[in-house]
Amino acid sequence: MLAKVITRKAVSRGFGEAVRYIARDNADQLDEPRPEMGTLHLDCPLDTPEDRQTAIDIIDATAAAARNKTARGPVYHVTLAWQEAEHPERPQIDAACAHVMQTLGFAGHEALWALHRDTDHDHVHLIVNRVHADGHTAKVPRYDWLLLDKAMREIELAQGWRHSPGPYVVVQDQDKPVIAKMSRAERAKRGRLEDGPRLSNAAKAAEHRNAGAPSFQGWLSGEPAQALRVAVQQPGATWQSLHRAAAGYGVSITPKGSGLVATTTLDDGRVLAAKASQMGRWASKSALENALGPYVPPRGPMPEPTVAYAAALDGQRASLRGEPQHVGIDPERQRRRAERAQARTLLAKRFKAEQQASRMRRPALRKALTERHRAERQMLTAELRQMRATAIAEHKRDGMLPQVAISYQAWMAAGRREALQKQQAAERRALTAKIPRSEVWRTWLDKQAEQGDEAAKAALRGIRYREQRKSKKYPQQDGIEGEDLDPLRKLTVAALDAQIDPKRQLVIYRGQDGQEKFTDTGPRIVMHDKAADSLEAALRIASQKYGGQVDIT
Repeated sequence: MLAKVITRKAVSRGFGEAVRYIARDNADQLDEPRPEMGTLHLDCPLDTPEDRQTAIDIIDATAAAARNKTARGPVYHVTLAWQEAEHPERPQIDAACAHVMQTLGFAGHEALWALHRDTDHDHVHLIVNRVHADGHTAKVPRYDWLLLDKAMREIELAQGWRHSPGPYVVVQDQDKPVIAKMSRAERAKRGRLEDGPRLSNAAKAAEHRNAGAPSFQGWLSGEPAQALRVAVQQPGATWQSLHRAAAGYGVSITPKGSGLVATTTLDDGRVLAAKASQMGRWASKSALENALGPYVPPRGPMPEPTVAYAAALDGQRASLRGEPQHVGIDPERQRRRAERAQARTLLAKRFKAEQQASRMRRPALRKALTERHRAERQMLTAELRQMRATAIAEHKRDGMLPQVAISYQAWMAAGRREALQKQQAAERRALTAKIPRSEVWRTWLDKQAEQGDEAAKAALRGIRYREQRKSKKYPQQDGIEGEDLDPLRKLTVAALDAQIDPKRQLVIYRGQDGQEKFTDTGPRIVMHDKAADSLEAALRIASQKYGGQVDIT
C-alpha cells in the first residue's frame, strides 16, 4: 500500500470542494463511476448529492467552531492505494482509515472516505476534519508522509496485503516480521527500491485529475522515451533525427534555462511540459549534447504525429470510465454515440455557464434589493417622525398627557416596523430561492428534463441507473443490459402496451392482462415476468435499442 498527502496551493476553509471531488459530484465528473463511500465519527448517509451536502454542512459547522484558527486550514486529504489485483472491502477500508487517523493524531475526528475502483489500483480518498467536535484543532505531524509509510506496512501486515516499496520495509527477525526504516541506498542494495520514473508532485496530482490516466510525465517516460532513445543511439544520429522521432509523438524538444524540456499541445490549446531528463539520464541536455553536439532547433517540415498524448489521454479516460471499446460497429451507431457524448459535454458546460451567470447576477440583484430596502426603511422613518409630531400636537389639543401620546405612537411605530421587516425578510428569501448560491446538479437536471431536454433526460437515466446498481436488490433482478444510445421512447412489439413515465424516465410495458411484463430504464430492461413470450419481446426491444450487444443477467 502507498499513501499520498494531497495538498492544495490555496488554503481551503471549507470541505465542499474536496468532498465533491472525491464523490465525483462535479459537473465535469458526470461520466465517471460513482464511488463507494463511508464515514468515521460522522453519523450521516452519503447516498445522494443532497446527503453529501448535508455531511459537508456538518463538517463545516464543526470546523467553524474551532477555538483556534490555523493558517493551514481544517482539511486534511490523503489517499491510500492498494497494489494491482488487490480489492479491499468496506470493513478493511474502515480499519485502514481508522489506523491512519490514529497514527496521525486524528483519532475521534470526523472523516469520510471514497473508494475509486476505476483505475489500475484501487485507492481510497480519506478526508479528515482537523477540528475535533470539542473545538480542539489537531496539528499535522511534521513528517506525516513518513508516519503514513510506516502505517501502510502495519496495515499490510494486519490485513495480508503485499508490501509496497517505501522508506519502511518489512524484514524477518527470528521468523517474525518486523518493520524497519531503510535509506534509499540500503533499499537499492536489497533490491527494494521502486523502479521506473519518479514523477513530480504536479504529475501525480495530474494523474488524480485525469481519473487515474497517466500524466504527461508518466506517458512521456514510456513508449515515447524508448523510441527517442533508439533514435539517439542510431549511427549518425543528429538533432534533426531526434526532432523527427519526437514529432511522431506530437512532442517538441526545446531548451529552457540550463536544460531541455519536452512539450506537447492539447486540443484546447494548453501546452504541457516536462523535463527531457524525465525520460532518463540519457535525455539530459549534457548527455544529448555529448551524443549529438550543441543543440540545434528543428528545421523544415516535421512528420505528423501518429501517436499523441491528447489522444492517448482521451482513450484511457474512456476506458477508465468503463465505456466499452467497440470494434466493427456500424458507422451509424458510432455517430449516435459521438452525438450523445457531445451532448453530455455540452450539458455540463451549460450547467457551469448558468451557475456562473447566476453567481455574477446574484450580487447585483442583492445590491438592488438592499438599496430598495434601505430606502423603504428611510421613508418609513421619515413618515413615522412626521406622524409622531402630528399625533402629539393633536393629543395636546385634546388634553392628553405627552407621555401617553408618545407611548401610543411608539406602539404604532413598532407595529409598522415589524410589518416592514417581515415583508423584507420574505423578499430576501424569495430572491435566494430564485437565484440560489449554487444549484445541485441533480436538481438542475430535473428542471431541464421537465422542459424536454433529451440530454438531461439521458443524464438522469444514467444517475438513476448507477443508484440502482448500488441497491441490494440489483443482483437479484432479472434483466437485459446494453449501451443506451437513443432517447427513451416506446418501441413497438405486438400484444404489448407501452406507457412512458416522464417523471421517472421509464417505459413500462404491460401485457393484454394489464400486468407489467418489463420496464425499460434506459441502459437496462428490468424483467418482471419470466414467461417465454415476455422474454422474447424484451429481447426484440433490446435488439432495437442496443444493436444486438447485450448482457443477460
